[in-house]
Amino acid sequence: MTRPAAPPGTGTTGTGPPDAGARGAAAPRRRPYRWRRILAGGVAAVLTGAALVLPAADRPEPTEVPPSPPGVLRVMPLGASSTVGVGSTGTAGYRLPLWERLAADGVRLDYVGSRSSGPDALPDTDHEGRSGWTAGRMLPYVSGWVLAAEPDVVLLHAGTNDLIKGTSPETTADLLDRVLGQVFVAAPEAHVIMAGVWAPLPKKRAERARLGELLPGVAEKHRAAGHSVEYADVSGLIPVGLTVDGVHGTPAAYRSVAAMWAGRIEAWLARTPSVGGSSARE
Repeated sequence: MTRPAAPPGTGTTGTGPPDAGARGAAAPRRRPYRWRRILAGGVAAVLTGAALVLPAADRPEPTEVPPSPPGVLRVMPLGASSTVGVGSTGTAGYRLPLWERLAADGVRLDYVGSRSSGPDALPDTDHEGRSGWTAGRMLPYVSGWVLAAEPDVVLLHAGTNDLIKGTSPETTADLLDRVLGQVFVAAPEAHVIMAGVWAPLPKKRAERARLGELLPGVAEKHRAAGHSVEYADVSGLIPVGLTVDGVHGTPAAYRSVAAMWAGRIEAWLARTPSVGGSSARE
């Protein structure tokens, strides 16, 4: 959800509907998703039932998602602290450089998610990042988050915290397999870019490498089921010297991450004639 434009010389605060002056009046949600009318009630009932037995701090947050103008690409950053931007709060991690890169290339963008954080320089601060969360902890909530946000593209980066906390690569891969399954339950037409672990993790090198061997097969399993998903091998993307703590990137590292996401999003757009019936490029 894009921040409203601020008067000259002022910052921007909060989030709101896309700037109608820049993009035109908002139209009804462009993606048909007629199946939602049937599925949403069932999924909502399951999620509501689950929330009754979950700690209050872990319950999915109710959110009302406003429509995007036609032809605007709805992108959901989904992950943990690197999605929030720990290590480079001034750029919201990769989210500000990704926005700038795609906007410069003429891609009309709307970040979606139930969380909001980032600097005033970022026009849209929505995301679905949860610092410290493992893929296992995310799993019960993913379908609800995605159902509410209706993304065209999901940028999935999870599994780092699982490895750090001692979960085996095999179990972590299985959890990410199930996370993808929940994404596609809620948004079967979405495209998912699943990145591996970009944190160097010097104390978990073997586990990180093994997970990188397993995840391409996870992505292939979901492609074989008819879904749109790709795996991004990011094992060499960030050296230890470009982290603040061996895990979280510096601003330069996050720019590399943003360039990776942008290249894959633009390649997918080149293969996709339209998004919801309208081009996402200006």
